[in-house]
Amino acid sequence: MFVTENKGLTFYRFDNLSRQAGVDTFVTTRTTATGDDFNLGLYSGADVPVVEANLARLCKALDLPRKHLVFPQQTHGNAVAVIDEKLLSMPRHEQQAALYGKDALVTDMPGIALAIATADCVPVLLYDPETRTIAAIHAGWRGTVAKIVSATVATMTRCYGTDPTRLYAAIAPCIGVASYEVGDEVVARFTEAGFDDKSIMVRNAVTGKAYIDLAAANADLLLQCGVELSHIEVCGINTFTACDTFYSVRALGATTGRFLTGIRMR
Repeated sequence: MFVTENKGLTFYRFDNLSRQAGVDTFVTTRTTATGDDFNLGLYSGADVPVVEANLARLCKALDLPRKHLVFPQQTHGNAVAVIDEKLLSMPRHEQQAALYGKDALVTDMPGIALAIATADCVPVLLYDPETRTIAAIHAGWRGTVAKIVSATVATMTRCYGTDPTRLYAAIAPCIGVASYEVGDEVVARFTEAGFDDKSIMVRNAVTGKAYIDLAAANADLLLQCGVELSHIEVCGINTFTACDTFYSVRALGATTGRFLTGIRMR
């Protein structure tokens, strides 16, 4: 990843996707250049007018109309929404209702930014340079177990003719394996879903506690879908230990804000 600044905002961007012609990516941070809180979690229980003001500032920095920034109210499932003219023509409240419970978005519409709000969960971005389609995915542990990445790739294949071997993928800041202790009931869910414990889990030799690598689990799903290893960028930033830069529920509490990870085609 590399870092850019514009109009007092800091953005992390992905090397592999930025090398693709006509594609922009962005990962926002917890504060502005002047240290102001920059919560973009519209559905995180924060003061809505404050969040909307932050979203307006984000869109100005990205030179993006607010109506062209699309993100859902996520519920940790594996439902995928196709963003098209019909959805974008809806009034805001109808659009929000239509996107409720969708944890991944796909589109082939230039100028539309798809985004995901997180604070430890895994944001995944996809781009198909042949069909010019993009996706933004929210994968917490439940969504990972439900294989939302696989569902999104399948949607792109069905709706746009995507060949997964052509896809480029990026995994944004999320909680790292060293910080993500889970109970055995969660381990069991991953095992039941067919994940390889050796590649996504470690146990503390002293305590026996299990730690799940959510980024690795989603990278494994991408590989299983047919995405080339050389096309996958995993940023490796742990939101828990980097909670001064990114929001983290485990580090800061359930009422903390959210940062956005997004992608658009110019």
